[in-house]
Amino acid sequence: MKNIIKNIHIIINPGSGKGRSILPVINAAMKEAGIKWEASITHKAGDAVRLTKAAAKNGIDAIAVYGGDGTVMEAVNGLVGSEIPLIILPGGSANVMATELGIPWDLKEACTLISQGPPEMKTIDVGRFNNRYFIAGISIGFVADLIKDADRESKNMFGILAYFFPITAAIQKLKLTIYHLKIDGIEYDVQGLTCIISNVGNLGFTKISLDKHIDVSDGLLDVVIVRKANLSLFKLIFITLIKRERPENFELVKHWQGKEITISSSRKQAVQCDGELLENSHLHIKVVPGAIRVLVPKKEKKAVE
Repeated sequence: MKNIIKNIHIIINPGSGKGRSILPVINAAMKEAGIKWEASITHKAGDAVRLTKAAAKNGIDAIAVYGGDGTVMEAVNGLVGSEIPLIILPGGSANVMATELGIPWDLKEACTLISQGPPEMKTIDVGRFNNRYFIAGISIGFVADLIKDADRESKNMFGILAYFFPITAAIQKLKLTIYHLKIDGIEYDVQGLTCIISNVGNLGFTKISLDKHIDVSDGLLDVVIVRKANLSLFKLIFITLIKRERPENFELVKHWQGKEITISSSRKQAVQCDGELLENSHLHIKVVPGAIRVLVPKKEKKAVE
């Protein structure tokens, strides 16, 4: 069976990639695979949505995105409702969704997935709020502060480590907040430091999921509230990463899963969605099951004994 991807449009975020020369790599890979391609460059927020929608009308086989989770999120907003698959070429500092799906961070290796036909596609869920979509997750409070305070120069130089540099300043801002939640019709009021609504389990720098139950294709979103920040919390996170089980210490962490989530907080906090800052901290979120197809590495076939 021949590779069915023969004509793609690539959305490129020039702010990604730490100054690497990417066009020669992409061109060589596409030429070797016999794939016709065109590219568009983003200049400001919202460009990837517009460019994706425009390219989708031209009879292409797939949309490829070179950038971080924010650029991928915008492309998803332009693709939901279509049958056109998404190709992720990781170029950001975190690349959470690429890590979740096992897509190589190396550009040449990621491009190779396109030519190893027939392509392997995975259908994944997305979250929706205020008529927009997200793929990785939303965080409110402490985690959002880390992303808010990480500057572009540091991200280009240090990658995902740049998000940890502002941790001292973020800790100084720590204040307990009451999160008002409604998850699939059940209401909760929980005091905590940060709230995360996630579609993925990894943290962007490891393929290990925080919980083996978190699945981008399970039709559910995960809601986590961190209630306290102390040495016991970091120990709990470490153990959770190793065991991949839901945290049992509910004094430190609360964890739910649901299809429809409403959240607000007792005071104004930083809010981020897939790495992009939001203004509104009152959110009504729904999961959209199986909303998009993404090119992923082929599964290794088990040897027949």
